[in-house]
Amino acid sequence: MAKEAFPLEKFDEIRKNPENYRLLQRIPLTYPGIEEHLPLSLNEKVEGERIHHAVFLDTETTGMLPDKERVIELGMVRVTYSFDRKIVLSIDEFYDEFEDPGKPIPMEIQELTHITDDMVKGRHFDEDRVAAMLAGRPLVIAHNAAFDRPFFDRRFPALSDLSWGCSLKEVNWDALGSNGTKLEYLNLSRGWFYNAHRAYVDCLALIWIMHIEPEAFSMLVEHALKKTCRVLAVGSPFDVKDKLKAQGYRYDGQRKTWYIDVPSEEEAQRQIAWLQGIYNASQAVIEIFTAKNRFKTR
Repeated sequence: MAKEAFPLEKFDEIRKNPENYRLLQRIPLTYPGIEEHLPLSLNEKVEGERIHHAVFLDTETTGMLPDKERVIELGMVRVTYSFDRKIVLSIDEFYDEFEDPGKPIPMEIQELTHITDDMVKGRHFDEDRVAAMLAGRPLVIAHNAAFDRPFFDRRFPALSDLSWGCSLKEVNWDALGSNGTKLEYLNLSRGWFYNAHRAYVDCLALIWIMHIEPEAFSMLVEHALKKTCRVLAVGSPFDVKDKLKAQGYRYDGQRKTWYIDVPSEEEAQRQIAWLQGIYNASQAVIEIFTAKNRFKTR
């Protein structure tokens, strides 16, 4: 178990050998009571720049399968950002609530999330408040949108056509000097920690990373604006699998086909031509993704 208190008794040793120690600081956005000070300015607005909104979102669930499991906690933090400079300007408001899933929470989920049956008993999400947080169709950002979006869309079908971005997949963390992508690690490796007791605290921790690493936020927004494509090598025979792997194709066990993601329709057409050269690719399919349908369950 991590030690909660800072070891003050080690000050003399730290002064003598500072190279042997690293200091961690609590993320300021997660200080107790910070929500009482919203809206909170992070950067000054520049006159004339285009202003957009985003909502950072996190869910806790009873399991991994959105068609069988339920959301038991929803955390949302709405921010204002500069579309021109791609930086977060302010943290405006937050929403965090539990919901009773109508069945016992598995013990492994309770141990992972620290959410118990008693905490969710009789609780329900305020659908009007959730809709108000998403007024104006802001970009929804999650650290694993492929997980959070299917659960959110199933629980709130009237809000299932929003645009989503993923800070896990749409940021090149390697280029930013990170050897991992877990949210806690991204903060710890930069000298910051937080106590993740509620979903909205995870959202605040993600906003902090986007604030101190503005290039990460810029990457995310730029990628969300792009149209990307997936080429499905439908009908490919078994004997071409090695050629597909060498070309960068991956196997989708659920759909039972090889695929490759490419950045444009032009590149997708080039892939189709390449597939025609190794087998009769008349059944090959190009799927087009934007922020509106990316990370949706197919």
